[in-house]
Amino acid sequence: MKKQLVVFFSNIVIILGCAGIIINLMPRFDREFNILARGAAVLSSPDSAAEHFKSNITDYIDTGSENNTNAHVEKAKEVFNAAGSEDSKDGSDLTETPADIVKLMKAEKSKYKKSKALGKTSEEAYFGGGTLIEYNGLEIQSKIPSKFYKPDIKSLLERDSDLVIGDKSKPSVLVYHSHTTEAYSLIDTGFYIKSDARSDDPARNVVRVGDELVKELERAGFKVIHDTVIHDRDYNSSYDESRKSVEKYLEEYPSIEVTIDLHRDDITYKNKTKVKPTALVNDKKAARMMIISGCEYGKVKNFPDWEYNLRFDLQVQKKLNEKYKGLMRPILFSQRKYNMYETHNSFLLEIGTDTNTLEEACYSARLFGNALAELMNEKYVK
Repeated sequence: MKKQLVVFFSNIVIILGCAGIIINLMPRFDREFNILARGAAVLSSPDSAAEHFKSNITDYIDTGSENNTNAHVEKAKEVFNAAGSEDSKDGSDLTETPADIVKLMKAEKSKYKKSKALGKTSEEAYFGGGTLIEYNGLEIQSKIPSKFYKPDIKSLLERDSDLVIGDKSKPSVLVYHSHTTEAYSLIDTGFYIKSDARSDDPARNVVRVGDELVKELERAGFKVIHDTVIHDRDYNSSYDESRKSVEKYLEEYPSIEVTIDLHRDDITYKNKTKVKPTALVNDKKAARMMIISGCEYGKVKNFPDWEYNLRFDLQVQKKLNEKYKGLMRPILFSQRKYNMYETHNSFLLEIGTDTNTLEEACYSARLFGNALAELMNEKYVK
């Protein structure tokens, strides 16, 4: 009996010793552990291989409803995109985190310690299927059959946008949010919690991100209307509600030429891992962004002028690529309408996902506003 007790306690000592060694070694190999975890997350999604095949079918058609803005098809590409400091002349200003967001982040740290993690996050690049069309670094993710329409990026760039801004002192840009309560994480932890996805608080949802975009446009001399009305109390009627706001402003300010419906995406794998596509700009994390451009096809009717939007979208994408390479995801071109038919220069902009941080999204919004303002001043202000 005595001998058995000695053996029992000896085994406990050995186990505790091994655990202590592993705990001490983990910080030194944190990067390797993260890589293994990410690999396991991708491998545990059995649909990834099938989606790789589907995304290379030329005439892949999006079968989702017209109002589906969020991508849910699983496919992982290379991790991380980087843009050097040479990509922004205004980096010293644009990289500064606003004081109100710093305050929110500090307050959130204690909450995260007490909250249960619902799943992991991954910073890998993401492609949601369709046909990838490329020209001189510009990419379109087309979900329209090529026999119906295949975007000729070179030709569309040459034809350019019909945008003309005659008087910058009058409102020329409208920023609004069909899904106003879409929100972001506050802390970059590698996991997400329940409260991250939605919020009525304009200090932490897409309204706050829109504030940053508007600020950059106004700093460049443009008069901007920012509509902050919550349109998604009833999610299914959110686009009908936002359309009322858009048409009200267009009637009140006929000088508005550009309308931007600012959203954030949601990319969730079946193993509950959420993707937060991320880029490095001036050594600071930014949420990758995606322009959505629709067309009249399939279920989408009464949208004859859709190509004007695509022409403008490509000019915007081109400027962003020149200034902040790797920040933009491919333009998503599909059978969608939303409120894009209201002007010839309308688009839906997805800034990050729900697991990107508010700081990352606001930084991206500043970069986007900076590039858009430069483009409009250079080409479209008469």
